[in-house]
Amino acid sequence: MMTTNLISQQYQMQLQIKPGQSIQGTYQTPADKSISHRALIFGAIAAGNTVIDNLLVSDDVERTQQALQALGIQIETRQHQTVVHGLAGFNFQPQHSLTRLNLGNSGTTARLLMGLLAKQPHTIQLSGDLSLNQRPMARVISPLTTMGMRAEYLADHGMLPLQILPTTQLRGIKYTLPVASAQLKSALILGALQADAPSHFRQPAVSRDHTEKMLWQFGGCSNLHVEGNLLTVSPLQRPLQAQHVVVPGDPSSAAFLISAALLLPGSQLLVENQSLNETRTGFLRLVQQLAPQAIEVSVSRDDTAGEPRGDILVKHAHQQLPAFQINGRLLGCLIDEIPILSLLATQCQGTTIIREATELRYKETDRLHVITTELTKLGAIIREQPDGLIIEGPTKLHASDDEATVSAHADHRIAMMLVIAAILSGQHFSIEGLDSIAISNPTFITDLQQLLRVESQWDQL
Repeated sequence: MMTTNLISQQYQMQLQIKPGQSIQGTYQTPADKSISHRALIFGAIAAGNTVIDNLLVSDDVERTQQALQALGIQIETRQHQTVVHGLAGFNFQPQHSLTRLNLGNSGTTARLLMGLLAKQPHTIQLSGDLSLNQRPMARVISPLTTMGMRAEYLADHGMLPLQILPTTQLRGIKYTLPVASAQLKSALILGALQADAPSHFRQPAVSRDHTEKMLWQFGGCSNLHVEGNLLTVSPLQRPLQAQHVVVPGDPSSAAFLISAALLLPGSQLLVENQSLNETRTGFLRLVQQLAPQAIEVSVSRDDTAGEPRGDILVKHAHQQLPAFQINGRLLGCLIDEIPILSLLATQCQGTTIIREATELRYKETDRLHVITTELTKLGAIIREQPDGLIIEGPTKLHASDDEATVSAHADHRIAMMLVIAAILSGQHFSIEGLDSIAISNPTFITDLQQLLRVESQWDQL
């Protein structure tokens, strides 16, 4: 695994933060984490060798790769390409009768592997770090066990560690998802592909559809039918076929710098090769409504794993941004962006309301509580609600003194939010837990370092 304490050192020793800075330049966001996980998994079960360009190099994605390798999948890295030698099915061949997989902090790896491994002749243990072991897994395990998967918890009920026991048959089921969760939906799709009859899944709202697009690209068009919020998954009758997958940039990572560019006078940022998947552009659509003159989007290609992509030009908004509202209908398309949107709301005019967001309490941290706690330390006016946040703005952010310390609580998106908060305040205050940024965006600090400028104006790109 990569050396994560380098990120804290970069922030403390190299990142220069001072009043009057702007964001100027061209930014290629790190590769999309969600698509990277799925490209490895679908490559593993396809027939032939899948070639992945631009796979994200991060702790989470490395956990998925290492888990697949422990299950007998051969994966090679050749410069900027990753080659996955597929099994042509789900017949994994681990080296040991009892395989123990340490998934670190990656909730995506944990939940997708539960569906992937639901029908195996092997006993496989899944565990994670302290944070992952405190995150809920029962809502994934419950419908999978209804399908026939056998699992047992090794510590607290509903949480890791757990072990998946040998299973020879899965049943097709009808199931309504309790929340709009791409991870839960993806686990169920992977399990249903191995069942003996079709499964029908209804989701309360649309969530990320990378798994659906990936399945279609790998030749599973006849195995998945989507009509509104209803998904019908038919068992695989023949193997999926290896593909060439190019992973576009991650919208959730781009949101941090886009927000900074909107708010800092003199900013102009070109974000290149960005995923424009409609289930991931909720943040982009929202900020376009808030500042329509400040954002230009150009669609360049839509041939990447069925994923549209393009470039985004962001300029300083000039005018005060208005407050906004987010509810459950929108949440599935921007759930990972809630931390940076909360920070953005502190600079908007009026009262921002985020509701029906209880799901945020079960991320790497209880994000509703942590956002409230840490931004309040910087002068923000936030009221935590049972299912969301109420944020008053605009508020000038500031650390109370030179020794002020805020904490990311080992949550990568909270960590990046706090770094952007420091830039908005013009103060270089201490932030604990920055090393967690390596989970999704290892180059975040160095990218910021290159894009920050002191000049208040900047010529056209």
